[in-house]
Amino acid sequence: MKKNPAEQQSRDRMEPGALTIEGFLGTDDRPLADIIAADTAEVEAAGLTIEELGAFLEGLHKTADAGWEGRVPACNGKITVRSDETLGQISCPFTSCGDHCHKAVIGVKDAAGNDLLEFTPLDAHLIRKHGFFQGKGSPYRIGPKKLIAFYRFCKG
Repeated sequence: MKKNPAEQQSRDRMEPGALTIEGFLGTDDRPLADIIAADTAEVEAAGLTIEELGAFLEGLHKTADAGWEGRVPACNGKITVRSDETLGQISCPFTSCGDHCHKAVIGVKDAAGNDLLEFTPLDAHLIRKHGFFQGKGSPYRIGPKKLIAFYRFCKG
């Protein structure tokens, strides 16, 4: 089967050292389409959409940004969020996209101060726009099961 050139270019940009030191694929050697299809199926089986989960993360990022690098309550006080920004932007690795996201790490803690989740604005974009949670073994992968459970905790 002939490889899709656009997919191969995107995959090349996801390799370690292309856009980030760690890359976006981890130890996952499946084709991008297979990674996305498997994660999308998991989300849909839970009765949710990729759009909902990505928008949820984007909303948490906006809430965290309002805190000026301080902890801000979210989800009716169930959690706090904090955005640690660095200078610059990072490009979306999907060559067909062209979007850029601010470099930041959003940390999420429960009411007791325990770490629950850490994500970047690019993570939210990749999930919402491309259905891409990153490859298994990637340091910033948020697996669908974990994100779904967190989403339900916040919304419940």
